[in-house]
Amino acid sequence: MTRINQKHFLYWILPLAILIPLITMYFSGVKWAMELVCPTVNWELGIVENLQLLVLLLIFIIGLIGIKRRKVRIEKAAMVLLSIFTAFVFLEEMDYGLHYVQYFTGESNTLFRDVTGAKNLHNLGNNARLFKRPFYPLMAMLFIVGPLVVHKIKSPMIRFFIPHKIIIATAIITVFSYLVPRLLVDWHIFPDGGFKKNIGEFSELMMYYIFFLYLKELIFEKESFLKPKGTVVTS
Repeated sequence: MTRINQKHFLYWILPLAILIPLITMYFSGVKWAMELVCPTVNWELGIVENLQLLVLLLIFIIGLIGIKRRKVRIEKAAMVLLSIFTAFVFLEEMDYGLHYVQYFTGESNTLFRDVTGAKNLHNLGNNARLFKRPFYPLMAMLFIVGPLVVHKIKSPMIRFFIPHKIIIATAIITVFSYLVPRLLVDWHIFPDGGFKKNIGEFSELMMYYIFFLYLKELIFEKESFLKPKGTVVTS
């Protein structure tokens, strides 16, 4: 597979090949299909939630690889922080193992729940919205505006952080992954398949995936604009 074809596959073909069947199954009314996507016993055990965990795990792995690949201390530190943050989001997403404990043992306790009295942090009060909202303008600037204006930017540092323009396709898919399920439910075209008030799980999967693509590009496809300490620059 050529590099161009690989980009098309990763940035829009694969997301659509996964999302379209999942959304179709979710709204199909076919019991077994709906159960695969969003099990009645606990939606956290379904395909969508576990794909989210898989993508977060991949981000964590490339973060660790980034620690080794990058030579400048500040970049290594950034990769360490990324890995720690990703591990935190991973644990939050799986409720610190709560739904697996419940499914396999029938118990509802985890170390986190025993200490805090809550199953996670992001569902406390208004935390979910507070956690997500700062990412929306960031994503718009980074994945849509940035690639469209990168040719006008002179700063090597800013250009380094702007992804390839094909990521705009992924961003559009991310928007539609939220709008399509939401409108199908809100306009009463199809009944909600089980997520109830949390229909944004499809777009959450895409949010994780688009950041995975972005970080993969930064770590594996771009040379740093910084020079390791002690590097001699020759003319």
